[in-house]
Amino acid sequence: MLWLKYHAKESQSIACCLGEKSYSIAAVKDNKKILFANHREFPNKLPGEITQCLVEDVKRLQVVGEPCRIILAQELYQLLLMDALDLPEEELAKAFRWRLKGLVDYPLNDIAVDAFPIPLHGMVGQRKKVFVAVTPLSGLKAIVSMFETAYLEVSSIGIAELALRNLVALIATKPDTPVIVISLEEGGYQLQILYDNHLYLVRELTVSKAKNEQDPGAQELLLEIQRSMDYCLSELKLPEPKQILFTPGFYESKPLLQFLQQELSKEIRLLNLNDYLEAEPSLGFKEQQACFYSLGGAMTLNQVEQQEPEPVINEARN
Repeated sequence: MLWLKYHAKESQSIACCLGEKSYSIAAVKDNKKILFANHREFPNKLPGEITQCLVEDVKRLQVVGEPCRIILAQELYQLLLMDALDLPEEELAKAFRWRLKGLVDYPLNDIAVDAFPIPLHGMVGQRKKVFVAVTPLSGLKAIVSMFETAYLEVSSIGIAELALRNLVALIATKPDTPVIVISLEEGGYQLQILYDNHLYLVRELTVSKAKNEQDPGAQELLLEIQRSMDYCLSELKLPEPKQILFTPGFYESKPLLQFLQQELSKEIRLLNLNDYLEAEPSLGFKEQQACFYSLGGAMTLNQVEQQEPEPVINEARN
C-alpha cells in the first residue's frame, strides 16, 4: 500500500480530510482525547481561498510544522474492487496502473494508484480480491503543495473508507463477527462490511434518503442491507454480521433506525463519538459528522504502523 500506511504511533496525531469545497482538521491524543475538531465549507472550488483558510487555521490551532495525515474525501478518488494479481503487495499498485483503461475517469498518464488486498475469503478461502484507489497525480501534487504552504508536514495520504475503518476498530463491540457500517454522504449512502479491521466490501447505495419508515427509501435501504448480509454469508463466507453501525449524520433519522432494528433483529447503533472519545466541550452530532473522517484519520492502528516515507507522497513532491 502506498497512500494508506500510517507512521509510528505518537501521543498526538493530526489529520485533515479534504474535499473539493470543504475540509475538516482534527487532532486526537493517544486514541482517546479529541484536542480539536474544526470544519470549513466553501461556496466554490477555489483552491486559493481554501489554502488561505487552512493557513489561518494552522496558525490559530498552533500546529505549524506538525505532521499531518491527509484523508481524501470520496469525490477526489475512485475506489475499484478488482481480481488480485499473484504479486507481492508492494508491487500491486504499479501492476494495476495499466489495467485501468476504461475503468476510471482520469487520464492514465496522470494517475496515482494504490492497491490493498482483501484477506483470502470465499469457499475454502481461495478468493483473491483487491481494492484499487485511483486519483489524479496532478491533483495530488496540488494538495501536497497546499498543505506545505500551510506549514504542515504531510506524513501520509489516505482515503475516507480506511479512516472510517479506524473508528470502527475503536467502536465495534463484536470483533468476532463482521460489522456493517452505513455512512451518510453528500450524494447518498455508502455501505461497508468490515471484519477484523479489514475492509471487505464497499457499496454506493442508490436509494432515496429516508428519515422514517414511511419514506420510500426506508424499504429500499432495508433491502440493500439484507442483500449485503446475504453476500457476506454466501460469497465472502464470513460469519453473520450482528451489528450495524450508522454514522453520526443519521441523528435526524432515529425513527428509520428503529424501523430497521425491528425488521432486521440486529444491533442497530447510531454512532456517538462522545461515548468513545473525550472532548471538551463534547461534540454535537452535526460536528461529529462534519469531522468524522478527519477524526478517523487521526486514529492510529498498531497493525498498520509504518516508519518509512510514503512513496506516493515522494512522487507527488517531484
